[in-house]
Amino acid sequence: MAMNFWEAQKRARSRTSLYVFLFIMLTAATALMSEIAMRKFAGESYEPQFPFLGIAFAGITFAVAGFQYLQYRTFGGSYVAESVGAHRVDSRTTNPKNRQLLNIVEEIATASSLPIPPVYILETPQINAFAAGLTIHDAAVTVTRGCLDLLNRDELQGVVAHEFGHIYNGDMKISLRLAAMVMGFFFVFYIAMRLLQFSPRNDDNRGGRGGGNPVLIAALILFIAGTFTWLFGSILKASVSREREYLADACAVQFTRNPDGIANALIKIGKSDTNSMPKEGMAFSHLYIDDRAGLSALFSTHPPLKKRIEAIKGQTYMPEEWKTPSS
Repeated sequence: MAMNFWEAQKRARSRTSLYVFLFIMLTAATALMSEIAMRKFAGESYEPQFPFLGIAFAGITFAVAGFQYLQYRTFGGSYVAESVGAHRVDSRTTNPKNRQLLNIVEEIATASSLPIPPVYILETPQINAFAAGLTIHDAAVTVTRGCLDLLNRDELQGVVAHEFGHIYNGDMKISLRLAAMVMGFFFVFYIAMRLLQFSPRNDDNRGGRGGGNPVLIAALILFIAGTFTWLFGSILKASVSREREYLADACAVQFTRNPDGIANALIKIGKSDTNSMPKEGMAFSHLYIDDRAGLSALFSTHPPLKKRIEAIKGQTYMPEEWKTPSS
């Protein structure tokens, strides 16, 4: 028996909570292991009562993440849309396609009980769209010119409803928080590289339990820790994003009551080139639809289009492996 989209929403939220927990545990475990490694390899040259290196790793990570998140919170979704080169649609426009887009946005805002967000168009022929913002009040929706030219009204409505699903479920807040954490990991990696660059290489080992240059040893440990958490954190961030895409697809069906709209739009997207989006504003490229395969799929922020289409067409609104076997 196929599951409805309410069950899909419940499962997606549960899986996202697991990934967020893993993100926190990754930070804590790496901080602990860094401190243990420092005490082991630095020997007598590092024997403080306070776990300085572990606290430094966690402190740098969370401080940088907090700063990044403050930037997102300050500038909101319109800033992101404008950063990628999109322009806002004038509410008084008489352009038929632009007018239709605004009408659809108003329809979905009513259906989802959300405020009407600013609407932007990115002048590129690819079919793509994204929502940005930390709250329902600072969100913005952006669609490409390709969406307006290549999708019919039902398909465009499905795409817009999908983006409203991200706003409705607070996906962008989760995504940007995790992106900020990954930036924190990267900053640890960056600091470690600079320490390695300027640390003296002589090993003043005076016997005892090893010892040596504690700054160099700390730099090496932070370099390894930063590299590991940056890569693994990027994979986790992409995993969270993929789970939320299924949830947004379920919301698109919920808001439009028309699964064919979003499904047919995804079919057209699958036949187009989503990997040649404009390079401007690529800091926010994780918002775009992608469909990578092979090893690079680990870093893909969206699930395979084929699986999303199958989930919608099969009225499960989730990938097959999420289903609970019927008794």
